[in-house]
Amino acid sequence: MNPGSVPKPLLSKGLGVIVLQGRRARTSNRLHIRSRSVDAVLRCAAVARPLLLLAVLLFALVSSASSVWAGSARSANGHLVRWDTGLEEMGRRAVRQIPVIDKQVEAALGFPLRGGPAEVAIVRGHARMQAEAGVPVPEWAGGVFLTSRSLIVVRADRVEGFGLLRSMVTTLRHEWVHLAWSRRAGEQRRRLPLWVEEGLAEEIGGGITVDGGAQLDFAATFGRLIPFDDIAKTWPVEAGRAALAYRQGRSFVQFFRDRSGWDHLQRILASLADGGGVSDSLAAGTPFEEVVQEVSGLPLSHWTGLWRVRTEEEADPWFKLLLRDFMGAVFFAIALIALVAFFFIRRKRKREIAALPDHPLPF
Repeated sequence: MNPGSVPKPLLSKGLGVIVLQGRRARTSNRLHIRSRSVDAVLRCAAVARPLLLLAVLLFALVSSASSVWAGSARSANGHLVRWDTGLEEMGRRAVRQIPVIDKQVEAALGFPLRGGPAEVAIVRGHARMQAEAGVPVPEWAGGVFLTSRSLIVVRADRVEGFGLLRSMVTTLRHEWVHLAWSRRAGEQRRRLPLWVEEGLAEEIGGGITVDGGAQLDFAATFGRLIPFDDIAKTWPVEAGRAALAYRQGRSFVQFFRDRSGWDHLQRILASLADGGGVSDSLAAGTPFEEVVQEVSGLPLSHWTGLWRVRTEEEADPWFKLLLRDFMGAVFFAIALIALVAFFFIRRKRKREIAALPDHPLPF
């Protein structure tokens, strides 16, 4: 059809449709371009947001670290020590003592510390200790060792001012035993029962982790000793029970040393760390039981039985245990006398009331 033969109204109408369609196409293109731009911006924002968040977190960590730690230094053998504000003297003392402690623990265990430098953090307060450790820590703890990080955290207010009971040095030496054994045994570490490891750490450390009371004597006298199987893999959280567990472990280590020899303890550790104590017998016990029998010639049950008998025989009678805490015994006696006196006075008053004549009151 020839355009010239199309009537003008129809032609103008057709042109209008074409123009309108062109405008719609241009608008659609602009919207499409704008949509692509918005999508690009959103994708950039999605990528930038985690990076920005990571930068903020890193800045916060760096800022908090710089604001918490007052100083740090390395010992002569390369171990890092950091300390909180106000603990520089203790931190510097730790730096000087670590090479000595390292040699002492090596001589006691029979092997040197393996691996690279360890880290020691000296803090004040339970909250700071937990924050630095990153795991729950009992309120009574003066030190903690974290295997995965080769980190020892020492709580200053739990280790200073206790005299011969414990100090920063005894606590650090205790935790150094855990560090050395962990690196020597690796994945075999838990073949050694926890009560033996803690007993060794207490004996070599030279201090008393929780307190210096008479828990062991009380428990032996009144039949409250903790079965060793109960503290082979987990440690008590409650302070009194933890104190008794530490005392039992240390007492057994001392008993075995006196009867069998410290060199036998060193041989047991070396054998466990090297994979010893694995028997094909169905009747075989734990690796520790097998190694003890192999080294000492006697089963573990024999040693624990003898230790229990000795501990119960050497425990003081109950009245001597009360006399150890003289003021406690005095207050107990006063309370008992007051209770007896109250009972007799009350009974006498009841008799006097019962003996009164039964007359009505005058009104």
